Amino acid sequence: MTSWSGTLRPRRSAPRPQLVGLSSRKVRGPVLGALGLGIALALWQLLAATRVLDPQAIPTMVSTFRTIGDSIQTRHLWVGVGQTLEATAIGFAIGSALGIVAGTIIGLNRFAYASCFLLIEFCKTIPIIAVLPLFVLLFGTTLKMKVLAIIFGGFFPTVIQTIYGVRSVDPVVGDTATIFGLGRVRRFLMVTVPSAAPYLATGLRLGATGALLIDIVAEITAGGSGIGLQVLQAQAAGDVAYTYALLVIIGCIGMLIVLGITALERRLLSWHEVYRHQAGQP
Repeated sequence: MTSWSGTLRPRRSAPRPQLVGLSSRKVRGPVLGALGLGIALALWQLLAATRVLDPQAIPTMVSTFRTIGDSIQTRHLWVGVGQTLEATAIGFAIGSALGIVAGTIIGLNRFAYASCFLLIEFCKTIPIIAVLPLFVLLFGTTLKMKVLAIIFGGFFPTVIQTIYGVRSVDPVVGDTATIFGLGRVRRFLMVTVPSAAPYLATGLRLGATGALLIDIVAEITAGGSGIGLQVLQAQAAGDVAYTYALLVIIGCIGMLIVLGITALERRLLSWHEVYRHQAGQP
């Protein structure tokens, strides 16, 4: 009996509880998110159905989603979504590219940083709604107007995050690279880029959502073609259910953009220690 207990006792390698815990964390997040969304939708339906909320201002959740089901079968909605996504994608791509290039140059050069940082801080506080009439005056309610507005608004999150990322290089790592005789190009690729990658990813994520919001604002306030214009038309017609349906659709589009960029970010930067820790890797 003693020998059997001695052979069965040692269990030093027990990876299964750790794997189970990791998988449970991966499952628990989406489950809790879905639960919170379900509670919010149920509360919306309850308050609207019991007329605690003004039915002329806020429709029920059921009627809103019924309107969504009807509208997604029409070509009119998808044309507006396509027009919005077209301007958002073009403006985001150009604004992000300019922000990365400018942020890298400013972050690597002390004179450029000292000269430009206050100007960038000043410009980023200017609301897009204040300069939008100027874009409309110059370019009308065209695709160019929306793209330029998105570039203006989306440039600053990317350039600021890029500057912070480029300047966040650990001095010890920089000195080590110098000791090993790395040239400027190799030092930039092997030291600066890995240090700046999480900051850059954050800037791109903020820029993408900001691009969509700026596009919608431009369409609603300036009458640019897209789903924002459809919101304006639904409000003018007094179609409350369709207005809320469009707002829900806009929210879903923004959520899909964020989820897509986040998934791409984790895949491309899985080698970085920040993302390894988030994934539970050693």
